[in-house]
Amino acid sequence: MGSIFVNEYFKLFNSGENVDVLAIADSWFHYPANNLIPGLYNALEQPTIYVLGDSGKRADELAAGTWLAKFRQMLAENPGTRLVCISAGGNDFAGIGDLDDKVLKPDCSSETTAAGCFRAGQPDGVFADVMTAYRTLLDAASAARPGLPVLMHNYDYAIPDGRTLPGMRSWLKLPMDNCRVPTPGAPLGGIRREIVAILIDTFTLALDALEAEYAGGTKARAELVWSAGTLRTDEWANELHPRFAAFNRVVRDAWRGPARRAFGLPV
Repeated sequence: MGSIFVNEYFKLFNSGENVDVLAIADSWFHYPANNLIPGLYNALEQPTIYVLGDSGKRADELAAGTWLAKFRQMLAENPGTRLVCISAGGNDFAGIGDLDDKVLKPDCSSETTAAGCFRAGQPDGVFADVMTAYRTLLDAASAARPGLPVLMHNYDYAIPDGRTLPGMRSWLKLPMDNCRVPTPGAPLGGIRREIVAILIDTFTLALDALEAEYAGGTKARAELVWSAGTLRTDEWANELHPRFAAFNRVVRDAWRGPARRAFGLPV
């Protein structure tokens, strides 16, 4: 039985354990109290998991600087790693300074469709940048070992209702308010919910293309975990994160099969 280490390099070193699963991620692997990692740990029969990254990290942050250096270091020092998991991209389009300043038009008040609320070239432009970051991480995995399994996911269809964590600003509702996105039907329907759907669906298409690009051979073998559409509306803790038990259900219903197959376990 292995352990879970979260940015704890020396604790891992002193344990004498070898990394089976290397993850680099945002809050879906780092959210306080519960996230995808405990469920994944149990689904894979308790391997040694090392988790890099932190809540709020963007894909372009994880694929550069110290995080990228640590990712490459962990791959080099743990040649027996059997699976890599990536969760990144959500913070690149959600929140003040991204959703309002880069993705949506400054004034959407007269728009009658969700598609009409996006700036020219968006949201494809923001996800093109996210895919550049993903390729950097996938190239590092490829260099460590061709054919190394890498799992990615597409989050889920969040509710732009303003719920957040104490002391933090809204990730979806406030930027939409800033851009004067029409409110009829919100938060469970209407243009605002459709904007979220377009964002997730565009992200999914980008990851799907990346899966085809990294299909093994001399490259890592990427696979998209289709988590979007898993959660019920009452299973969201806030605008970006599932409730405690719902994280475990996302693992059971979306991650378990792909992860066990990639890990060489019976499904």
